[in-house]
Amino acid sequence: MSIPQVEFDAKAIRLERIFDNTEKMGYVNDGLVCEKVNNVYGKLMFGEVPEDRPITYASYVMSVDGKIAFEDNEVGPMIAKTNHLDKDGATADFWVLNLLRANCDGIIIGSGTMIKEPDYSGSAYDPDLLQARIDNGKSVAPWTVIVTTTGKNIPFGNPVFSQEEIPMLVATSEEGIKNLKQEITKEYYELPLVKTEEDKKKIKELIAENEGKIAVLVTGEGKNTDAAEMLKVLRAMGMEKVLVESPTYCHHMMREGLLDEIFINTSCIFVGGQATGIGTSSKSFPSTDHPHSEIVTMHMHSPHFIYTRYKMLYGIK
Repeated sequence: MSIPQVEFDAKAIRLERIFDNTEKMGYVNDGLVCEKVNNVYGKLMFGEVPEDRPITYASYVMSVDGKIAFEDNEVGPMIAKTNHLDKDGATADFWVLNLLRANCDGIIIGSGTMIKEPDYSGSAYDPDLLQARIDNGKSVAPWTVIVTTTGKNIPFGNPVFSQEEIPMLVATSEEGIKNLKQEITKEYYELPLVKTEEDKKKIKELIAENEGKIAVLVTGEGKNTDAAEMLKVLRAMGMEKVLVESPTYCHHMMREGLLDEIFINTSCIFVGGQATGIGTSSKSFPSTDHPHSEIVTMHMHSPHFIYTRYKMLYGIK
């Protein structure tokens, strides 16, 4: 297995569950069955998977004032790593990301995030979670789904493109595909949209016939992509749960009412200023119409780190 691996000390990163709303939410489906998950986090449960799209959830670590990166160092994990009062809590934050990657079938990430984090792996690092995926009948790694409206500046030299265990999909727009075809350096094939049952069958056939190549999907009109259409294709590909790691696309999916949950680990530091938050580069929601949320679970590692899972609620005015 060529995927990078990192050992995590279960005792050092163990989290205390201080609030649990899972039963009220009606979450009755087990996530990844793994003894380490039970020891560190407790059972991770999910609701029913929609027929036409996967369950979608996002994951970020942020400061107390809602920043997900420093202005002088935009690598996301720094918000956790620079919490000098709880180093094990920062490791626990990284492990929670591992947990959510291990449970999903696809990871949505933007090309900009890949540029800022050139060592992005597209996989969990914990060998116990990697083995649990195999034991639970999953592939070693989920699909990496790169979303790009322009089709430009995708870092095809990043190591993730060389990991044979990690299948890749680039989702772009009608305008973006023109640029992508000029810049792509790997073999690729195009997937159709899902309009009929025959399209679903064709998608599975194409994936089977093109192992090792990059899948490409075009949605939307002009320079705009269509998140709902993309999720239909991901579901047809067999994905039941998808993790969103792009903060810009996370905000976009909230705007479309397509993000089901968000996991936010709060590192008790302050950043301030104009540093990046979720959706900083996007238009903000107005006071008259914005998403709400309800806490599903809350964990603590120490008084310096909180790990909260939220269910997104839309159409509440």
